[in-house]
Amino acid sequence: MENTVNQVSQAVTVPLTDAKTGKRFLNFIIDIGIVIMLIVLFNNFFLIPKIIHESGLHKIFDIILIFTYFYGLESSIGQTVGKMLTKTRVTGINGETPTTQQMLVRTFTRFIPLEPVLYIGGKWLHDSLSKTRVVNL
Repeated sequence: MENTVNQVSQAVTVPLTDAKTGKRFLNFIIDIGIVIMLIVLFNNFFLIPKIIHESGLHKIFDIILIFTYFYGLESSIGQTVGKMLTKTRVTGINGETPTTQQMLVRTFTRFIPLEPVLYIGGKWLHDSLSKTRVVNL
């Protein structure tokens, strides 16, 4: 008779720690730098600059580009390039994967004037309104 041993594997959960302000600021600087480079490239090389700039349509394309950068990356992989480099990611309040609605709120909140400096109650506005957080990996 063969002796069978049942092993129960227990998942080890590591508590999530919020990214510190310095990392968050570095994320912001990296992401804004990338967004600015994309806007400059897009506006100068991929659009017909004279027609687009005279009509003011480049502003709409810029907003679409910013939205696509943040929403596209954060909703698909939970990270922007800045977060990849600092080894952080976006999660829900309890560490779950954020919902589409949370990511839309997070992204649209970024368009509020002075949003990057609105640090209310120990959280940035885009974190508070979307009920998300940025954690260390």
